Amino acid sequence: MKISIAVPSYNYARFLDACLGSIRSQDYSDYEVLIADGGSNDGSLEIIRRFCDEDARFRLVSTEDNGQADSIFKAFQYATGDILCFLNADDCYLCKDALSSVVKEFQHYDAIHLVSFGGYYLDANGHWLKPVRYRYHPFDGFHLMRYRTAVLQPGTFWRREVYEASEWPKHFNFVFDVVFFYRAYQKYSWLEVSKPVAGYRLHGDNKSMTVRAARVLELADFEELKFGRGSLRAVYLRSIGRLIKWLEGCGATGAKISRFVYLAVNGLAYLTCYRMPGI
Repeated sequence: MKISIAVPSYNYARFLDACLGSIRSQDYSDYEVLIADGGSNDGSLEIIRRFCDEDARFRLVSTEDNGQADSIFKAFQYATGDILCFLNADDCYLCKDALSSVVKEFQHYDAIHLVSFGGYYLDANGHWLKPVRYRYHPFDGFHLMRYRTAVLQPGTFWRREVYEASEWPKHFNFVFDVVFFYRAYQKYSWLEVSKPVAGYRLHGDNKSMTVRAARVLELADFEELKFGRGSLRAVYLRSIGRLIKWLEGCGATGAKISRFVYLAVNGLAYLTCYRMPGI
């Protein structure tokens, strides 16, 4: 089974060597790496071209895009694999048997369309911090994916048919992966495996870990997609997004209040077992 790995890249030269190196060190060899760079000017292209020159499985397929989702979309246009995934340029695989473990699960479970493995948070220097635990609520599970689509993206892999039968949500910027995984959850069978294979790097600039009005407003769009434009969840998140947008113009004080709002909203989401959405 061939694996197609899309790598979106934009000015992450400080992490890119570790990312691509973790792929090249795999004990499974039947893969291709499709790199789409959004116009980096920090030395990323030099690193990418070095890997491409040294290993024909690595290809630079695009040098301009309209953001991360579009970057991945462009990369997947060249995919020839049976299994697809994407690995952000600031993330990496943690073990040499990551890809072989993926293939083993798909071969063992013929009816499974997606597989999610475990992972660890890493610091900016690549040191392991703690396991990624998205199922921290005692009643959380796949049955709540409509209310909280919690998926470890760099540890998730899917059969080609899942991608081909779905519209890639490239018009989203912050939550495109959540939208894609939710749609896949609605149609296909999914397996969770505890083995940690993916490193999710925390470095202060992660889009999904910051309090941004644009991200919250996209989450409101996602709630509309699931529950309708006038749904309580969508209206609630859109109000939160507008509040945070106003706070973004209030300097340091606004940032502190935004952080409080973030904690309060997610606290309420936890207490209601995600019947009220988090951010």
